[in-house]
Formats: sequence, C-alpha cells, structure tokens
Amino acid sequence: MDVDFFLTSANAITQDGVIVNIDGRGNRVAAITWGPHNVIHVIGINKVASTVEAALARARNVAAPINTARLGCDTPCKIDGVCHNCNSPQCICNYIHFTRNSFPAHRHTVVLIGESWGY
Repeated sequence: MDVDFFLTSANAITQDGVIVNIDGRGNRVAAITWGPHNVIHVIGINKVASTVEAALARARNVAAPINTARLGCDTPCKIDGVCHNCNSPQCICNYIHFTRNSFPAHRHTVVLIGESWGY
C-alpha cells in the first residue's frame, strides 16, 4: 500500500467520470481508496456507461460473470452470465466501490483507451 504508483482498471466508468468497481476481497478497491500516492486507471471505451446505475449493471452483469468463470468460482452468474445478487460463499461482489473525485487532488489519473479493453 505504500508505493508511488498503482496501476488498475475499472469495471465501468460513467460519462461524467464516476468509476465503478466490484471486488471479492476488497484489496483492489482498498488500494484505489487509500495507500498508493498515485492511482492510474486504464479503462477501455467498452466500459463507458451513461449513468451510475448503468455502470453498476455493467459491472454486475458483464464483468462479474466473466471474472467468476476466469477464477473458477461456483456462483449462479458463472452458469448463466446474469447477476443473481447472490450471497454465494465464492461471490466476488462483496465490495461495491464508487470513485467520484480524487482526494487528495490529482492522486487519480484516468487513461481512457479508444478501444475495447478488458471486460
């Protein structure tokens, strides 16, 4: 947590700049929130959503099912690709995180890639 730079992505970002992430253990969102002196978010254009609600829906119904399959989790969304708002022991949606502003100022940098990157 005491590093100069933390490189990450996001599950979604709104058109007005709210970054949305869902984590199973909270380690990624903890570093985004507190710790590293600089946080760089590299985000593909495919993750842009119109509203916070749409961004959260994207995180839960696109990113989470793909991640559960990638991680080999036993969750309902792994089976059918749709969020069930489950409380499965292997649920990866335990921490829902919204970044609205950078505090302190200029700690967060967003690099928006004009291509589809990640899921």
